[in-house]
Amino acid sequence: MIWLLAVIAFIVIFSVLILIHELGHFAVARKCGVKVLEFGFGMPPRLWGYQPKKSETIYSINAIPFGGFVRLYGEDSHDAKLLKNKRSFAAQSAWKKSAIVVAGVLMNFILAFVLLTIGLTWGMQPLLVSPEDVYAGINNGVVQLGEGIVVKENGPNDIGFQKGDQIIMVNDRHVVMGDELDSLKDKQEVVFRVRRGAEVLDLKGVNDVNKPFFVTYDPMEVPKLVVKSVAAGSPYGLKAGDTIDKINGKMIFSLDDLERELKANDQPQIDVTSAGRDFVPPAVNTAGNAADIPIVISGVVSGSPAEQAGLKPGDQVISINDVKVNGVEDLPKAVKTEVLKDKMVYKIQRGDSEVEYFIRKGEGGLVGVLLSGTVKLADGSASFYVKYEPYSIIKIADVSYPFWEAPGRALQEMWRLSVLTVEMFGNVVASVFTRLAVPEGVAGPVGIAQMTFVFVQEGVMSLLRFTALLSLSLAIINILPFPGLDGGRLALILLPVIIRRKINPRLEAMIHVFGFIFLMLLIFLVTFNDIMHLFVK
Repeated sequence: MIWLLAVIAFIVIFSVLILIHELGHFAVARKCGVKVLEFGFGMPPRLWGYQPKKSETIYSINAIPFGGFVRLYGEDSHDAKLLKNKRSFAAQSAWKKSAIVVAGVLMNFILAFVLLTIGLTWGMQPLLVSPEDVYAGINNGVVQLGEGIVVKENGPNDIGFQKGDQIIMVNDRHVVMGDELDSLKDKQEVVFRVRRGAEVLDLKGVNDVNKPFFVTYDPMEVPKLVVKSVAAGSPYGLKAGDTIDKINGKMIFSLDDLERELKANDQPQIDVTSAGRDFVPPAVNTAGNAADIPIVISGVVSGSPAEQAGLKPGDQVISINDVKVNGVEDLPKAVKTEVLKDKMVYKIQRGDSEVEYFIRKGEGGLVGVLLSGTVKLADGSASFYVKYEPYSIIKIADVSYPFWEAPGRALQEMWRLSVLTVEMFGNVVASVFTRLAVPEGVAGPVGIAQMTFVFVQEGVMSLLRFTALLSLSLAIINILPFPGLDGGRLALILLPVIIRRKINPRLEAMIHVFGFIFLMLLIFLVTFNDIMHLFVK
């Protein structure tokens, strides 16, 4: 039943977004006196068309169910007769043409604004679209986290999991990044070590890929600062190897967070997880430019070749495969260099000693280490490196504002998301041109259909927020000055006015054709990527 609702919701959402957009073109074109030949839902070929009596417009449904169009009389034409016909688009002034082209985008902006205003008035989950948004949500109480990988509910392969269980180990491997759970094989015997409140217990069972043991909350990796070195007389009481959890009750995710909270209070309350006794801090490097930032092993994957060889968190990397690693700029070259085919050679500084480790490569050519550059406080009293720890997002609370404040908040969110959308589209275009591939995280119609299913399960307000984001994204991408988009058409309308000369009709036609071909390629690649994700987990 839920799948049927998701399909209906997906069709309704896309229909509304398209019809609202095309209605903008249609209404303004009619207002400007331009003859509208066809109002189409979907892309040709046409499946069905209807022309009411005394109407000059055909209303059609087309074979490709994504997209839509308004076909105007004299559109993109340089025929002398059409240029003189008052009902022709080509005969209109630049400002009327611009108004017609921009109208669709404006309608999507208005829809997004209305939906976000409603959502922020009645209460909905905040728009967390970047790591910084999530970090801010954690510290203001909107995002509730649980340490490690936390079970949300027991699965059909019932071996006794309960809601809230934290998975500590899998077959004697510590859960470091969370991907240890993804490597389990079918019919494999598994022992989970679980923390349940103050109790630690083992749960045993045989893995069945069709019947999971449990469902977990959404995981995320949280950056933590680890003390690399402390100058003599440091006023904060930190020790090498300490992991900083909170300062003044706020979680710390970066050096900027740390320095801000230290300055906010003369006697800051610092909560740390202390290092083990065997931690030996590497030598201090006081250089400040990127080429001289020491590289430290911030984590070692449990059961990995690196752990078996003896590498430890806090080890400073001197070289990899005989390539010196003086800073972050040296890492790509050092990691790609393969002096030995089946092994990696890490030269490590641990305390005052230098040691070489010959590490046999694991699956995918990896050895199982996480690397981090180091950073220092402005006063030089301590240096740190970053490690990532697994957490689970237990709950995201709704936020709401008074009705007079919600519209302003909606505009703020729209501006912020617009900037991110432009950056994303630029990355997609660059990736398609350079690698003929779609960046991770970009979804097309199939991916959006999957997301619709998720939001239908979460409720009406989640679906409303999702629709607002889609409408805003459609508006932003469409107004970009790229061939084939409304923004590209607008640029070709305004360019002759700016340069005070007409554009060669053949050149303009070629630009439109190029834009259409590229957009079709982009749609194909994104859709193919979506379909592959359905089958490759």
